[in-house]
Amino acid sequence: MVLHAAVLPLLLLVLAGTASVAAAQPYVDTVTFIRVGDAEEAVEAVRNGTLDIYYQNVPSSLVADAEGLNVYEVPVGGTLGLLLNPAEGDKFNPFQLNQIRFAVNYMVDREGIIEDLLGGYGAPMTSVYAPHDPDFIRTLEQTESFAIRYDPDLARTIIHKTMTATGAVMEDGVWILDGVPVEIKAFIRNDDPIRLQIGDTLASDLEAAGFAVERSYGDLAMAYQAVYGSNPGDLGWHLYTEGWGGGFSLYDDSSLAAFYAPWVANMPGHNNPEFWNYEHEELDRITQIIYNGDYTDGEHRTTLVRQALALGMQEAVRLFLVATADTYVAGEDVNGVINHVGGGISHSLTLTNVQVPSDELTVGVRLLSQSSWNVVAGLSDVYSLDIVGPLGLPSSVGHPHTGDTIPVAVQREAVTAGPDGMLDVPPDAIRWDPYEQRWVELGEGAMAVTAVSLNYTFGNWHHGQPVDMNDILYGVYFGHDWGTITGPDDKTQDSEYTATAMPGLERDVGVRQTGPDSMDVYINYWHFDQSSLASSGLAWLSIPWEIHFATERIVVDDLAKFSDTDAQASGVPWLSLIDPDDTALIREYLASFLEEGVVPKPLEGMDPEYYEDRYRAAIDWIDKYGHAYIGTGPFMLESHDEEAGTAVLKAFRDESYPLPKGVWSSFEGPTFPAVVGVSARVLEAGEPYSFNVYTSSASTLLYFLNHETGAQVYAGELAATGSDTITIPAEFTDVDACSLNLRIFALSDTVIIPDSQKTRVSVADCGISLAERLEEMGVHEDIEFLKTLAGVMVAAQQDNGSSVEDVMRIVDEQELSDVAIVLLSLILDDMVEGDEIFEYIRP
Repeated sequence: MVLHAAVLPLLLLVLAGTASVAAAQPYVDTVTFIRVGDAEEAVEAVRNGTLDIYYQNVPSSLVADAEGLNVYEVPVGGTLGLLLNPAEGDKFNPFQLNQIRFAVNYMVDREGIIEDLLGGYGAPMTSVYAPHDPDFIRTLEQTESFAIRYDPDLARTIIHKTMTATGAVMEDGVWILDGVPVEIKAFIRNDDPIRLQIGDTLASDLEAAGFAVERSYGDLAMAYQAVYGSNPGDLGWHLYTEGWGGGFSLYDDSSLAAFYAPWVANMPGHNNPEFWNYEHEELDRITQIIYNGDYTDGEHRTTLVRQALALGMQEAVRLFLVATADTYVAGEDVNGVINHVGGGISHSLTLTNVQVPSDELTVGVRLLSQSSWNVVAGLSDVYSLDIVGPLGLPSSVGHPHTGDTIPVAVQREAVTAGPDGMLDVPPDAIRWDPYEQRWVELGEGAMAVTAVSLNYTFGNWHHGQPVDMNDILYGVYFGHDWGTITGPDDKTQDSEYTATAMPGLERDVGVRQTGPDSMDVYINYWHFDQSSLASSGLAWLSIPWEIHFATERIVVDDLAKFSDTDAQASGVPWLSLIDPDDTALIREYLASFLEEGVVPKPLEGMDPEYYEDRYRAAIDWIDKYGHAYIGTGPFMLESHDEEAGTAVLKAFRDESYPLPKGVWSSFEGPTFPAVVGVSARVLEAGEPYSFNVYTSSASTLLYFLNHETGAQVYAGELAATGSDTITIPAEFTDVDACSLNLRIFALSDTVIIPDSQKTRVSVADCGISLAERLEEMGVHEDIEFLKTLAGVMVAAQQDNGSSVEDVMRIVDEQELSDVAIVLLSLILDDMVEGDEIFEYIRP
């Protein structure tokens, strides 16, 4: 999972126009987004042709009958989790105690969510890294060492011990402290049936553990107010059911900071000085090192990532539960859909490459928007981003199957002396000085670690004015001005944006325009991956400078705010480029700029006609379309009607647009690696242990044999052939355990998402009875399961063989679980007395 962020925080805004996908000139003329909240209704609408595509994932059960549909699957899509409020307020908050926060991990049945709520389509998560993230494998030893599992008895034990230590007492099943019941307020998303069930189940479990739980329900828009935009110290909420969109990066240096560290303003308090704020200096320190790329090589980076991940998991302010395996649908006559392995079919690549019988594409969406449309601290929900994406021409495209960076609008090349050396910087390179409010030349003697040369392919903005270097420079200015607090009366700051931008400003040395469409960026940053290094100094912008200038003045004048947090604290609107009132205000400011000859300080010195043309074009656009979102992409926004539940995009048929039709057609149809099966026999301690792995479309196998407590026994890697026998040396198998966990990962060179399978390996001669084994596995009271197991056991014994292969064949025929495989292997290998099972199923 990746929150989009630049390596240098000062370029966060500048990079707002950089997306994981790029867009070519489209085949269709019109895209109409229609709000369809019910998945079943949406699937039927696609089947009967009312919709061409549905942009949200749907339950797999709805597409069991695929007649009339094209079905697209992504092994790992979005993620579901929990945000816990650790604030200390006027009343006692049980989640202010780390032990109780961590105990919640044991209260959630991740496997149960996957099987019962997701129909088996998903993977458990215990950290920020989903199984498809490259850092998942690198940090597997750390995550496994926490031994997070579903163990409600352990959770209640921890809660009881911790609450008793605080002086609380249990009365009539409720914890009482200082004569008051200990309360937990759970904000549960009811616009997502999966999160609704997760939240309600957890609330009931917390009640069973002795807390007085108050449930409240709402959608993301309500969550922005009740959770993200509120003061955690007021204790208006204690628990929130989160969900995040999917994504991936070869080197994800932002997610650890974004989801665990306070400095990024995505943790409780959001760095609003008026609120209680979560703090953790060590997490801030390590994640800033990672975020800024202050590592010497890949091994050093992995060490830092492991350290930060362990701290984030220990703190347990944000818990991750499952990564969903997403299923998407399109009509059977819809061609050219591109299935992005990090987000399914819902992206600009699809909209520009898709072909339908007519020139009009109809796309169903669950919601149109749940956040405000501004490029500084808005556009924070997937629904808005789905519509905004094709409105811009990104600087680069991430390969939809591998994550490799493919430059599009900005070609880039890096020259570096890093990690230990320095380069001379030309004396005429400039840097914005927020104190003097002007560009200053660096002068003689300036040095930088890396120089990145950027060459731009500019087109026209949707209002007809050419994109130029002033648009880029305005973004560079904004990063410095709004990333620096010059004093107590500084109006150019936003609690969310500034807190994120400020720590990385020292990394920026300066910029130097080298031509009408080129610029060099000088930075104190190094990366061992050349592609990542070349992208680290990127500068790009998603809206024209004149719109940005108007919104900036509106915020400075306290008529609106960029972030929801500041808007709520100040009692003014959260600025939106598509809100009618805000749009009218933007027009008013543009008109005053035109009338009074006002120009932004960082862009002074141009011919007056240049500014006038920009202001007039923006005003004319607003008058024609009723909104202020002006982009450069293959589509432009014609209308956005929240009340009607529709948004309409029109193809931008401008000769300046640089990408032809069909340029991304080669991205259709990824082939995912798969672990087809694992044949793992009983392990005999102190002897070599062999097992078989069967794969398809895999190039590499990774395997980990761990104790159930998380401690690693052995790990290895080999090239996959499709049918591989792996042997673990005897010196590593002398274990004191009755069972181990074997994790297999199949990786591909052409698709970044691996497939994985977890198998329990029984250890011979550990002195455990069948009764103990059944109870250990949690199936001793499941009579139907035991009857089925007994029947298969008898069938296997009558089949003139008891090899592991025979067991696997019978289990495949009966579709039994890994638990059954282990039990059958034990019984058939005479490791336990199989006849004991009949004691459980007799009347």
